[in-house]
Amino acid sequence: MNFARIDGTRSAFGALSPHRQGLLAVLAAATLWSTGGLFIKWVSLDALGVTMWRSLLAGITMWVVARPAVRLPWRTGRLTWAIAISYALTLVMFVAATKLTTAANAIFLQYTAPLYLLVTGALFLGERATRTDLVTVAVAFGGMGLFFVGRLETDALTGNVLAALSGVALAAMFTFLRAPSCTPGTRPEAMMLGNILLVAGLLVVNLVRGSSAPFTPDLSDLVGLTFLGVVQIGIAYLLFGFGVAHVQALEASLIGMLEPVLNPVWVFFFLGETPGWWAVLGGAIIVAAVSIRTALSERGRADARTVVIPADI
Repeated sequence: MNFARIDGTRSAFGALSPHRQGLLAVLAAATLWSTGGLFIKWVSLDALGVTMWRSLLAGITMWVVARPAVRLPWRTGRLTWAIAISYALTLVMFVAATKLTTAANAIFLQYTAPLYLLVTGALFLGERATRTDLVTVAVAFGGMGLFFVGRLETDALTGNVLAALSGVALAAMFTFLRAPSCTPGTRPEAMMLGNILLVAGLLVVNLVRGSSAPFTPDLSDLVGLTFLGVVQIGIAYLLFGFGVAHVQALEASLIGMLEPVLNPVWVFFFLGETPGWWAVLGGAIIVAAVSIRTALSERGRADARTVVIPADI
C-alpha cells in the first residue's frame, strides 16, 4: 500500500476550504448511495430483509468508525432523536413505496426534498435561497422529469404518498443535521440510533411474516449485504454527516440528486442494462445544473473572501 500517496491525498483534502471539503464529502456520499440499485439486485432477499441487514451492518460500521456515544433512550437529546427518526422514516418509507409503486415514482417523489428545503432552510436555518438556487431546482426537476419519461404512474396511490412522505422526512433530516446545536458527535450518534430503530422494527416485521426465507441470506447474499451496509449506507452517511456541516441543506440535497442519475450507470456497467435516451438527457441536465450552481457558488465565496486594501494617500 502506498502510504505516501494516502498521506498526500489527506494533506490535499485538508488544504481545501471547509466548504469545498463539505462539497466533496456530500458528492462522495451521493456516489456511494447510487450503488444501492446494483447491489440490491445482487441480493436475493426482499426489500424488508435487505433493509434490516443493511441497517444492522451500517449501525455497526458507524460505531466502529466514529465511536459515537451510546446513551440510554431517556438520556438521548431531542435533536438526536429527531435526526434518528427522520433518518429511519426516510429509509423505511422509501422501501415501502418501492414495493407499492414503481421504482421511478419512488425515487422521483423522494427527491422533492429540495422543494421543502427552500422553505425549511429559510425558516429554521436562515439559509435563504438565491435566484440561482431557484433556477437550479427548477432545471434539476426538469431533468429529473426527463429521466423518468414513460415510467411514472399515478394509479398506485399509497406507494406514491409514501414516496412523497419520504421526501418530507429526507428534508427534515437535512434540516435537523444543519441545526446550530447539531455537533460533530450528534450526527453519527443519531444515524447509528436510526439504524438501531430500523433493525428492531424490521426484525419484528420480518418475524411475524411467518417465513424466514425473505430475510435469511445465503453466502452469496452476504457479499452484497456487506457492501450495502458498510459502504453504501454506513460510510456514505458518515461522509454525508461530515459534509452537511459545511454546506447548506439545499445545496446538499441538490448534490444528492446525482444519486438517481448515477444509479443506472453502475447497473449499465456491471449488468448491461441500458438506460433510455430520455434518461441520459435528463441525467446530463441534472449534472450540468448542479455543477454550474456549485461553480457559481464557489466563485461567489472566492469574491467574498477577497479583501481590497486601499492604498494610503
